Order: sequence, then C-alpha cells, then structure tokens
Amino acid sequence: MLISKFGNCSDKEINKLEEKIGIRLPDLYKDFLIRYNGGDTPKTKVKIGKTSTNVRGFYGLGNVSMSFEELDLNEWHDRKMLPIAEDSFGNYFSIDSNGKIYFCDHEKVYSPVSVADDLKKFILRCKSDEISETAKKTVEEREAYMISKGRGHFVTDGLKKMWQDEYDKYSKMVQEEVKI
Repeated sequence: MLISKFGNCSDKEINKLEEKIGIRLPDLYKDFLIRYNGGDTPKTKVKIGKTSTNVRGFYGLGNVSMSFEELDLNEWHDRKMLPIAEDSFGNYFSIDSNGKIYFCDHEKVYSPVSVADDLKKFILRCKSDEISETAKKTVEEREAYMISKGRGHFVTDGLKKMWQDEYDKYSKMVQEEVKI
C-alpha cells in the first residue's frame, strides 16, 4: 500500500490518545503512527468479502488533514475500538486493543466486520496505484497539451476547475510504500 504520510508523532501524543479512548493500542499500530502519523492513501482499494471499497486515508495526531480530533471518540470508547482510517463514503476501518482490524459501515450502524487479524495483514490486503504525473501538472500545462493535440475546444471552465482541484490535491503529495 502507498501512503503520503502526515509526518511523525511521539509516544507522548499516542499516550494521550490512549488515555482519551480508554484502550491500549497495539504496538504495531503505535509504530505505524510514529513512522507515518496516518496519511492520505489515494487510489487505494481493499476487498472486504465479496465487495471492495477504497481507503481514503489514515487518521493522525495533531494538525493534519485527517485528525483524530475530528472524530467523536466518546462514541467509540464503549466499543473498545478506535477508527484508524476511512473510505470516501464515511465508513471506518477500526482497530481493537488486540490489533484486529474491522470495517464499520455507517449504514449498518457501524456493526464491525472483521477484515484482518492485524494492521500488517490489513495493509497487505490494500492495493494502491501511484498518482499519475498528469494529476500533478498545472492547468496551463494541461490546457497547452490539449491545444497541441487539436482538442482545445474540449477545455471548459468546469474542466479547468477539476484540473485545478487535482493539482491542489496531488502536486505536493509524495507516496511511499508502507513498511511495517
């Protein structure tokens, strides 16, 4: 699986999170947080039973785009789980104190479905594609390319906005293979 990590975090930050949620996190997951502090995982899919979904990203600590602070962790306290990642539909991937990973579908009142026995097995099940170089090109570069191919008439304000959104999201993103 490829990730664009949010940075690193400390044992102290992880200890505060454990106190807040009332469970001890597995060492494997704490090592993941220290190394990556969560991160974006664009173009990542995971199969769950006979269906599949994407993994939009993993939560991190502190001032990051997917922060644990966004979550109502009190809701998860009674379940003795912590949401660690989400898909683009608002469903969570959660971990329990034994390290088991679950898929929690919001349409099924977050009833957990076992996905993997631990984080390493979960990550091995996730398949990522690299962000294309095209997604990292500016609007001007893309428009010039379309014109050079005789397709300038296809360039609309809506298309330019989509290109700009892609550029803003992906241009500075650096993906790396998750190592656990």
